[in-house]
Amino acid sequence: MSITNSFFATVFLFVTFITSSIAQNSTSQCVPSSCGDIRDIKFPFRLRTDPEHCGKHEYELDCQNNQTFYTYKSRKFYVQEINYTSYKIRLLDPGLKDQNENCSVFPDYRANYYGGLTSEIFQLIHINNSINYVNCRTPINSSQYIPTTFCRTNTTSPNANFSYLVLKEIWQASDLENGCKVETVAWSSAPGIFTNKSPSLASTHQALTYGFEVSWKYGLLCRECEASDGSCYLEDNSDVVTCIHYCKEDTPVSERSFGCKIEYYSVFVLAYGAIAIDALIALRYIVGIAILIAVVVWQCKRRNLNTSNDDILGNKASSSEQNC
Repeated sequence: MSITNSFFATVFLFVTFITSSIAQNSTSQCVPSSCGDIRDIKFPFRLRTDPEHCGKHEYELDCQNNQTFYTYKSRKFYVQEINYTSYKIRLLDPGLKDQNENCSVFPDYRANYYGGLTSEIFQLIHINNSINYVNCRTPINSSQYIPTTFCRTNTTSPNANFSYLVLKEIWQASDLENGCKVETVAWSSAPGIFTNKSPSLASTHQALTYGFEVSWKYGLLCRECEASDGSCYLEDNSDVVTCIHYCKEDTPVSERSFGCKIEYYSVFVLAYGAIAIDALIALRYIVGIAILIAVVVWQCKRRNLNTSNDDILGNKASSSEQNC
C-alpha cells in the first residue's frame, strides 16, 4: 500500500469518527424531560418543547400549569403515570379529576371516549373496568347500584328520579334493572375495584380519579411490519415481534415478492438496540485503527528491508529514506 493510499485511509477514518461523534452528541442531547409529577418523559414520548429529533411527534405531551397532558383529536387527557417497562400510560378524563362526596362528576368525553383513543398508537387493555352512570325511574335495591346525587347540569334525562353508579360490564338492556338506562360510561384501571363486594361512593370516586390505562407496545413495535403490509404478532410478556407476509391468491407466482409467506422474527428492544449500535461503531473504529497501524508498520518494515538489500548490493540509500 502506498503512502497516498494510507493518507486517504486515515482521512476516511477521521471523517467517519467525527461524523459518528456528532450523531452521538445529537442523540445524547435527548435527556428525559419532566412536568409536574411525571419526571421521566423519554422515547417514544416527548414534550412539545423538546428538540425536534427527540421522541415521536404522535406521542407528544404538553406541560401546562405543571400538569402533563396528552391530546388526541382535540381531546385532552391528564397523564397520571408512564410505565416504560410494561409500555403503559395511565390517563384521566379532565371531567373526572375533581370528585366530591355528593356529586358524581361526568367525564368530559362521554360514552365511547375511551374507545376513541384506540388507534395505531394506543390499544385497549383488559384490566380497565367500566363504571356506568345509570338513571332509573324507580329505586333499585342492589349492592351493585351505588346511589348518588348527580349534578343537574350533567344529566340529560330530565325524567330520571334516581341515579346510580354501577360497577359491571353492561352489554345490553337486559344487564340493567327494569326502568334503568345508561347515561354514560367512565373507565378505571384502579386495582381491586371489581373485587369489592360492597363498593362505596367514596371508593368509586377514588377509582374514577385513578384513571384508565392504554398501551403503546403494539403500535410502536409493529409499525415497521404493518408498513410493509405484514401481519404483526407480539409474544406474551416479551418484545419479540413476529411479522408474517402472506401472498395474495390472485397474484401470479412469477410476480410474488421475495419473502412472501415467509415468517421472520425480530427482537425489537430499544435500549439494547441502541447499545448494540454503539458497540458496533466503537468496534469498527478499533479495528480500523488497528489495521491502519499494521499497514504503517508493514510499510516501514518493507522499506527498511529494501534499504538493507540495497546496502548489500552496494547501493547506499539516503539518510531520509532509511528512517521510516
